[in-house]
Amino acid sequence: MEAAEPEPEPEPEPEPEPGAGRLGRCAARGLGVPAERWERWAGGGAAGPLLRGFLRGAAGPALLAWRGPGGELALGPPPPPPAAARHKAIFFLRPPGAGAGELLCGDLPADALGHFAALVEEVIVPILTNQKNHQGWPQVVSQDIMRHVHSLKSTVFMVVGQVKGKTLLPLPAGLERIEDIDLENKKSLELMDKSLVHATESAIIDWSYQIQGALKKESSEPLLQGSNPNPKVELEFWKNRCDDLECIYDQLRTRKVRNMMEVLERVESSYVPAFKAMLMDVEAGEMLGQLHPSQICLLLSLILPIWPNAVRQQSFEQKK
Repeated sequence: MEAAEPEPEPEPEPEPEPGAGRLGRCAARGLGVPAERWERWAGGGAAGPLLRGFLRGAAGPALLAWRGPGGELALGPPPPPPAAARHKAIFFLRPPGAGAGELLCGDLPADALGHFAALVEEVIVPILTNQKNHQGWPQVVSQDIMRHVHSLKSTVFMVVGQVKGKTLLPLPAGLERIEDIDLENKKSLELMDKSLVHATESAIIDWSYQIQGALKKESSEPLLQGSNPNPKVELEFWKNRCDDLECIYDQLRTRKVRNMMEVLERVESSYVPAFKAMLMDVEAGEMLGQLHPSQICLLLSLILPIWPNAVRQQSFEQKK
């Protein structure tokens, strides 16, 4: 009687990667999928090698997980594709020198910039500018922190505007102190903090660069870059330009900015004429973008009779 061949021992299941369970629970909860579905999906296919490489430190320092339009799971390095950027994603992050137990996981909202701006405005700025949190700090350190915080706030403010197609003008630091100054009292003006005047003048310089950049934009830029825009692009350019200049003009006419200019006029600052010239440039640019529709109709009435002949002439030239 022949001896039965021994059955091959089943291969041991691979041990889970350190940190995989915690990141998996975070991803499943954030994406709204069952944990079992995430584990099955993350263990095979194209996602498995990506995730293992990240957990072992052999891949990049960041990964994103998201759900596609049909609910399917996807994983990849940042940035996400345009279709995925419209939905919330989950990020996995490896800080420099971090071990498997120190990997980070969190939500990445669709409007990440808007959430970051709110974080800066409502959390970072109030905490770091609170003088109670500066107790025991040297004055130079406190002032440097305040300067960097205001610079961060202004930069985020401008970037949010650029994303929306608007030129947003950040106000100088300490502007709220202007309201406490008695502008009719000469002695009060003499005792005013000179750093406030300097900050106001510096803001006008920064504004002038921003405004000149908005005024110098030309509708011919796409042509110079080699593209072939249609008439709709031209119309959209002038509409966006008009909206942007209206936004700038409204900011320059706010009560806070008028208070700034009144202070500079009282101290006879040399930047007052520059501000007035800047305001006139914005007004002129805004008027240019608000041409009366009847003028456009008159122009089109001249172009329309010529257009069919131009098309026929172009076809004739191509046949020659």
